[in-house]
Amino acid sequence: MAAPDLSTNLQEEATCAICLDYFTDPVMTDCGHNFCRECIRRCWGQPEGPYACPECRELSPQRNLRPNRPLAKMAEMARRLHPPSPVPQGVCPAHREPLAAFCGDELRLLCAACERSGEHWAHRVRPLQDAAEDLKAKLEKSLEHLRKQMQDALLFQAQADETCVLWQKMVESQRQNVLGEFERLRRLLAEEEQQLLQRLEEEELEVLPRLREGAAHLGQQSAHLAELIAELEGRCQLPALGLLQDIKDALRRYEPSLSWGGRREWGGTQLLAMATTPGLSPLGSRM
Repeated sequence: MAAPDLSTNLQEEATCAICLDYFTDPVMTDCGHNFCRECIRRCWGQPEGPYACPECRELSPQRNLRPNRPLAKMAEMARRLHPPSPVPQGVCPAHREPLAAFCGDELRLLCAACERSGEHWAHRVRPLQDAAEDLKAKLEKSLEHLRKQMQDALLFQAQADETCVLWQKMVESQRQNVLGEFERLRRLLAEEEQQLLQRLEEEELEVLPRLREGAAHLGQQSAHLAELIAELEGRCQLPALGLLQDIKDALRRYEPSLSWGGRREWGGTQLLAMATTPGLSPLGSRM
């Protein structure tokens, strides 16, 4: 009989007095009693002391909780030797007592031991049947609202289906119009293509020689400017006397090139204007 007694004592010593289950993270109070950390935290819900021990009611001015690691190992050993049996439906998993009340704040079922623990002392706790009747009334009201929404949704769905059919007919009509219009445009563009290609060939023969002449002239101007830049850079490196000596003649030679941008004859704008192809304008006006 010693072995069964030892096993029973192990289960009792490893059981929390609040949740009546094996300890989880056990802690010891100043009076020497042990509880699960979460259980005693919920039991001592008030922010300020004194705090009463749930087992002996001894008061403590502060939350002095010391971890009890040996007891945690004992609880783990008891849990392995005697795993909790499956909880039947309608029974509290923590206290193995019938569920008879409902907490409106935490929305959970309670047994008599849950109510006695003090965890729900400031909550809205009601008998199970009363809470079920109130919830059923709220759900029926919600169902009425949902049924009305479903009726409206079915009506809107029927209207949407009818709109889809009408829209498909409109799309098909527009598709035929688009196909016919683009067929007409393809014929028009084919004719316009031949005319524009002929004009472009004529304008190429007329404008391209002038563009090449302008490009050659700009190349000469670039070479002249490069020489002028090199000369100016060299003069800038001279000492003061060398820089100012014969400056009047030098400026007279530099002046035409320095003001060249205001009276250029062959510039980018002139070349672009010359390169614009008048033969493209009839196409743009038709499009």
